[in-house]
Amino acid sequence: MVDDSIGAYLPVYQTSGLNTSEVTRAIIVIHGKERACWSDWNSLNNALYKASYTDPTIKRKHTSILGPCFFDSDDLNAGAAQDGQLLYGTTTWIDGHHNVAPDSVDDYSSFDVLDALVAYYMDKTIYPNLKVLVVGGHSAGGQTTQRYATLRKSTQTDNRLQFWIANPASLCWLTTDRPVPDDTCSDYDAFKYGLDANFPSYASSDADALGRDGLIDRYHSRVLSYAWGLKDHESGDTRCEAETQGNSHLQRGQNFVAMLEDMGGIPELSTVDWVPDISHDTAGMMASDAGIDKLFRHTVNRN
Repeated sequence: MVDDSIGAYLPVYQTSGLNTSEVTRAIIVIHGKERACWSDWNSLNNALYKASYTDPTIKRKHTSILGPCFFDSDDLNAGAAQDGQLLYGTTTWIDGHHNVAPDSVDDYSSFDVLDALVAYYMDKTIYPNLKVLVVGGHSAGGQTTQRYATLRKSTQTDNRLQFWIANPASLCWLTTDRPVPDDTCSDYDAFKYGLDANFPSYASSDADALGRDGLIDRYHSRVLSYAWGLKDHESGDTRCEAETQGNSHLQRGQNFVAMLEDMGGIPELSTVDWVPDISHDTAGMMASDAGIDKLFRHTVNRN
């Protein structure tokens, strides 16, 4: 599923057996760098079972979960992907770069995929009663979500769209300064680590037109839920651009939140959760009290 008009197809895992007219909430869950889309979908589905058991207001029959698979050529060779399906660089889908295969589809960004999936759920002829759509992910999925929230163009359905960003190894920083400056790291503020340059073709003209301030204003107009495990001391990304943000997932998150505070405070539509006793654990973050709240309950009415 993605775009029949140009023959762009991507495998997904999706909740089956639902009456789409009864679906009121949907979650697009983006996998980590291992591209194990089935695993992240399963972790989120297990979290939904826990949520529905502990909170009777959360109904499985009202919730659709979809996990896209951003496969690469190794996955094709191993048999996980099929000829004709969209393939991406091993990790370039994280920052919105275009597909590398098939040749019949040109310049189709991973963010174009997310746009198509968002439009699918927002289509009232399919999901007439959908109230909230969450795009979210853990680790590399969290990275992808944050970059997508930064570059996605606004639409009339954005009042129903929310984002969940959990334990990203690095972030698209909003200001030009960094908590751990490194004069030898010349590209520290280029996208995907900042807003200076090197935007994917998906957003290059839009980024030029809006400029840094416009991108930040649009980003902060969105419903953004950040989450970090208080035991996530892994470094993840060891490139110098990431190291200027801090030395671990948690420290980078703490520094990012401090940056938001210095910019005028946590934006009105943003929330920050510090999750106790969880390290770099996809299932643990999703099934935590904070994860369940933001993924299955949190609703911001912007009508």
